Order: sequence, then structure tokens, then C-alpha cells
Amino acid sequence: MGLLRATNPIATALIRRLGDGAGALTRDVTLEIDNLINWVKFAPRRIHFNTSTVGNVGAGLDVLHTFSLDTPNRLLTDGDELIVWYGGITTANDTDKRVNAFFGGTAYEGAPVTDFDLGIGWTIAARIIRLSSSSVRVNHMYMHNAILADSTASPSNVNTSGGGTFIVSRSTDITGLTLNGAITMEVKGEGAANDDVKQNFSSIWLIQQ
Repeated sequence: MGLLRATNPIATALIRRLGDGAGALTRDVTLEIDNLINWVKFAPRRIHFNTSTVGNVGAGLDVLHTFSLDTPNRLLTDGDELIVWYGGITTANDTDKRVNAFFGGTAYEGAPVTDFDLGIGWTIAARIIRLSSSSVRVNHMYMHNAILADSTASPSNVNTSGGGTFIVSRSTDITGLTLNGAITMEVKGEGAANDDVKQNFSSIWLIQQ
């Protein structure tokens, strides 16, 4: 974000005159504005959200969500970073399912189909940081789990019988990008029948230098 000070000689003169009389000194106003600019400049800001529900269609990977990272929200400087949260639900049935996530056409989460039987939620939480004008590093976690407690045991035991847990974290470098142009971010899901996998939450935040 090109956040810069906009100076105006007349406004400066007015601040100085008021400040010399009873208000804040020009230098104090300048310092406060500079601090505000720095705070806003480096603060994360949400650039996209979507809460509509989109499900897969039959077998094979289907696009559940897509977003174009483009002006003015590009990763312009090394160290610029995205904070990404995707989420959804699966249908309770005995079919194999998966969720994959992509940045610039490359999968940073490419998990294979897995036997998720319960109607519970899934989450992909990622941080994507620019390494160069053509590369990023993605550190993320993909979670789809149900940990059940056995209330009949004394003391209660935690078990995964009938539930199951899938939690994976990865750190992936993606190269060959053109970060001064539009970059497509996608989520895809697969199941055997319609709506086996659904996405109903997307939130993307940007931190720029």
C-alpha cells in the first residue's frame, strides 16, 4: 500500500500558527501523523472474505473458491505476507474426500483422498510470505478431525474410535511466479457425490512493507 505523507505548505503554516498560540506544536503533530502512518502501513488488513457455500460436483477435483491477488493488494516487497484461513464441512457418509489449496497454480496442500466419514469441519490455515519477485514460502496446516472422549471410562479416556484425525503441517517454497502481476489463489475439493466437500469460509489478510 503506497501510504505516504501529503504535505501542504498552507496547512503547515496554519498548524504552526495554531500551535504557537495554544495548540500542539507543528513538530508534535508531525510526529503523531508519522506514527499513525507507520501503524497503518504495517498493520494487517483484510482484502477478501467469502461466506457463501460451494460444494464439489461428483468425482474429481472441483474449484470451491478462487481469488485474484492483484493491484493494489499484491506482494510487492520481499517480506510482504498473506494470512489465509479457509474452512468448510464434509458430508457424513462412507466416501473418500480431500481438500487441496493452490497459489499461482501450484498446490501447497495436495493431500490425497482420505476416508472422512463424519459430517465435521475442515480448516486450512496458511501464511504466505514473499521471498523474491518470483517466489513465496507457504507455511500452513490442514486439519480435519474429530477426537472423541469416552465418558464411560473412569477417568475419561480420549479415543478416536469412529472419529479419526487428519492434521498435517507443511512448509513449501513456490517458485516461477510473477508477483508483479495477478496471482490466482484457489481451493479445490473432491468427493464421490455432490457436496461431499463444501467450503463456506474464506478470509485473506495482507501485510505490506
